[in-house]
Amino acid sequence: MAKVLDVILLDGESSGIKIIELKNWAGKAFIIPRGSLRGLKDRKEINDPGVYFLFRKEADEKRVYIGQSEGFYKRIKDHDLTKEEDVWDTAFVFTGALDSTYINFLESVSVSLVKKSGFYETDNKVKPGEKSLSESQKIVVQEYFENIKLIMSVFGFNIFQEKPKAQDSEIYYFMTKGAEATGTLLNSGEFVVFKGSTAMIEEIKSFEGSGPALRRRLVDQKVLEKVNDNIYVFSKDYIFTSPSAAGDTVAGGSKNGWIVWKDKDKKTLDENKRK
Repeated sequence: MAKVLDVILLDGESSGIKIIELKNWAGKAFIIPRGSLRGLKDRKEINDPGVYFLFRKEADEKRVYIGQSEGFYKRIKDHDLTKEEDVWDTAFVFTGALDSTYINFLESVSVSLVKKSGFYETDNKVKPGEKSLSESQKIVVQEYFENIKLIMSVFGFNIFQEKPKAQDSEIYYFMTKGAEATGTLLNSGEFVVFKGSTAMIEEIKSFEGSGPALRRRLVDQKVLEKVNDNIYVFSKDYIFTSPSAAGDTVAGGSKNGWIVWKDKDKKTLDENKRK
């Protein structure tokens, strides 16, 4: 079913605060770059009960903190600046037609689904409790949540999508020297390398930039674990920002991921996606 989103650029800039509205929806979404936060302090809606998502991006790692508040601007001002959840770049705030029961449910289900999906790391240390809802309340809040998911995905924050499983995906393969990896392309353009894939320990001398730093971080996080002097193994599925970032990590050198990842018929990712 077609949906119409109205986007208001509050300060007239595409990089500034955005207000999102949907026809026949009592809710309202705010997308707030951190540097523009003060521009919302006098808006009544931002201090209505709501649920919020604080995003930060560190190199290849994506993180989010999810919270609820009776008034977002005051809540964000009162955040402890020493806590991880205060390190954010972009906020999504959803308000309108919500009360404490609804925002509690939305916070709880959001945290659970983000942890399950694995696309983002959450800075929430404790899973929020969930208040019981009547059948009619569940219908209302579920529809609200579907609009939250829609709006966030439209703007590139696909935090609730399920991580693909190898057996259900269009599989691509990359073999180089002693390493063999399998993965799949996501609709977002990101690329998942599946658990059990291997990567070269040795790096090509000309390999530089963010690639070597990413590999070191994956070793520190035990995503890449040493098998022997030549090979790492992926201890879990890992989502890379692109097929090339995935190929670089497997090979220990710069690779064009659109060319090196091939399906079972030896067709490259590029050939299949240009049809």
